[in-house]
Amino acid sequence: MAKYCIVGEVKNEFLEEYKRQHREIHKGPYSELLKVIKASGVEQEAVFMHKNLAIIFYEAEDLDRAYERQGSAKVAREWNRLMSPMFASSYRFNVSKELPVLEKIFDLNEQLEGRLNR
Repeated sequence: MAKYCIVGEVKNEFLEEYKRQHREIHKGPYSELLKVIKASGVEQEAVFMHKNLAIIFYEAEDLDRAYERQGSAKVAREWNRLMSPMFASSYRFNVSKELPVLEKIFDLNEQLEGRLNR
C-alpha cells in the first residue's frame, strides 16, 4: 500500500468553511462520498490543518487510479467543485500528478524492514 501526502493552501476567507465541510461530511449531502473514496481503492485518508495549509494523507495502491474511479461519481465531482475555489492554487482533484505531492524522506517501518531510500 503506497502512502501519499498532499499539501494545499486554503484561502483565509474559506478556512472555517473548509474545516466545517470536512468535519461534517458524514452528516450532509456529501456523505455518499465516503463510500466512493473507500471503493476507489483508498484505504485511508486523513486531513490535517496547520494554519491555512491542508495536509492530506492517503494510503492507496494507486492514487491516480483511485482519483479516476472517484471522478466517475457525481458526488465526487460536486465535492471537487465545492472545494476547488477554497484553495489558493487551482488544482484538479482527479489527477495526483497535478497536486503538490510531498516527497517522503522517512518511514519508520520501511527503515526497520531495511527498505531504505524508496
